[in-house]
Amino acid sequence: SDPAKISRNAPRLSDGRDARRPKGSGKSSLLALLQPASAGKPAPAPTVALEYVFARRSRNTSSLKDVAHIWELGGGMKGDGIEDLVGIPVTTTRLKTAVLAVVVDLSNPQNVIPVTCHWLKLLRKHVQKVLGQLRAAGDSKTADELVEGARKNFGEWHKRKAAKKGDTDKAEHPDRRTTDPCAVPLLIIANHWDALSDKDSRLARGERVGMKALCQALRYLAHQAGATLVFTSANDKALQKSFRSLLSYALFHKVDKATKAERSPDKAIYIPRGADTFDEIMEAGPIELSSFRRPLDDSIARTLTEDVAKFFGAHDEDCVPQEEDPDGLEAQARKDDAEEYAEPAVDEAYKLKMEQLAKYREQKLREEKQAELDAARRAKKKLQEERDRAERLAKLDQEQQERRAARRAKREAEKLEAIEAAKRKEAEGVKPGDDAPASANPPAEADAKDSGGGGGDARQAKLDKKRDAKGAKGSKRSQ
Repeated sequence: SDPAKISRNAPRLSDGRDARRPKGSGKSSLLALLQPASAGKPAPAPTVALEYVFARRSRNTSSLKDVAHIWELGGGMKGDGIEDLVGIPVTTTRLKTAVLAVVVDLSNPQNVIPVTCHWLKLLRKHVQKVLGQLRAAGDSKTADELVEGARKNFGEWHKRKAAKKGDTDKAEHPDRRTTDPCAVPLLIIANHWDALSDKDSRLARGERVGMKALCQALRYLAHQAGATLVFTSANDKALQKSFRSLLSYALFHKVDKATKAERSPDKAIYIPRGADTFDEIMEAGPIELSSFRRPLDDSIARTLTEDVAKFFGAHDEDCVPQEEDPDGLEAQARKDDAEEYAEPAVDEAYKLKMEQLAKYREQKLREEKQAELDAARRAKKKLQEERDRAERLAKLDQEQQERRAARRAKREAEKLEAIEAAKRKEAEGVKPGDDAPASANPPAEADAKDSGGGGGDARQAKLDKKRDAKGAKGSKRSQ
């Protein structure tokens, strides 16, 4: 069946659920939203054990891509092997960047609370185990940073809200001492919201008090664990968009566009971590929670399950994985069989493969560490280049300013010198501008006059002699 084709007129079960809806909680359908053009694809097959997928997103500042490694644990798993499967993706090397998510099925509201309590306890138990491994390995700093970072992030929403209102006296979260945030970011995803919002569904037509009780219990569990609570559906376009934005924020640290919290049980709830308070939760439904201001334990889980069962009935016996061999008899039988039917060749091959796997993991860890060092060196080199460039630009700008200042000073000096010269000439009685024509070439004229005095008399005497000679010749001819 294709979840995208489920309609309001689809055949329904006795409890109001769509008969064509997949049996699982819808983890695979939600993960398909990270892939492009997933609307026309058929519904994914049920998850078996632990399955792996990945998603990539391009960075805004470079051509590199971030990769999110996603492990999906099948909800139908039973027995002690579940904890071993949880330990595969959540390790000491991945804990700093890990994000945990619990997906529950709102179309089976009677199972929501016991399933959520079971997985919250299991995941938090494993996180504490990994933190202990970090401390035992001598990396207590990383473990303490994760714990302190979770408490700090839990109060960020309330702090921003108080700063926006200008109420600095209430910047600290009122429940900071009574909550126990998980050291790893945690999401509680309530899927199949359309089963409750569909008006043709019996669940939607039922008592609204039951819905308030269910939402109140989920809000308490999310708030106590420092988790983000979100209602979604793979069949609603608007919820798909908001859920995709939430996943991008959780996996790739993109901007979370769904910044407004929604607490109404009549709408798809979205409450980021730290955005709720115990006082608001106690007023949101009929469940008495005044004595539950402490970390989740078996008594709280049992009380919440019973309170929700008053409206939706008892939960299914197989909704929570149970221990298949509580007395250890089957495990002992398997051990005896292994000793009786031992195969040395197979055991040797298995040992060899495990050694190769350990070497491969060590090599990958070294490569990851080397890649981180190379990235840090490149970032440091780029930062140094940017600093050098900024220093060069600043030096060039300073030199240009100094040249401009020198030119201005020179112009001012010339202007002052011209003013002083004009003042001196005015003091000597010479008007400015009168001495320029008169003194254009006075020494040359004086020299010309001095040198031309005697020469002029000699030329005049020669002219007189010539005239006298001509006059004498004329008188002789006339005689």
